[in-house]
Amino acid sequence: MTKSLIDVLLDPEDGSDLTFYDEEGKAVEMAQVAVIPYDGDVYAILAPKELLADDDPNVAMVYKVDGDNIKLVEDDETADTVFDLYDALYEEQTKKKK
Repeated sequence: MTKSLIDVLLDPEDGSDLTFYDEEGKAVEMAQVAVIPYDGDVYAILAPKELLADDDPNVAMVYKVDGDNIKLVEDDETADTVFDLYDALYEEQTKKKK
């Protein structure tokens, strides 16, 4: 049985890439960066596997897990907060490894 995008995303043992489809039906592969709980919701930071020529190599986007859907977060304040939380967790993990 194939797992849903949500099941893959929320499974801490499954780091599989996620496939989304744009408005034209073109597949877009996204790599999982992190799943971040914030303010009672769950957010995912995802990065495109293939960059366009003018993309920043560090490009990543914040998505909100909303029931059975994953929705791009368009609110800059929420996205910035989720990135800040990720940065803090990353720094904490890096210090623990030293």
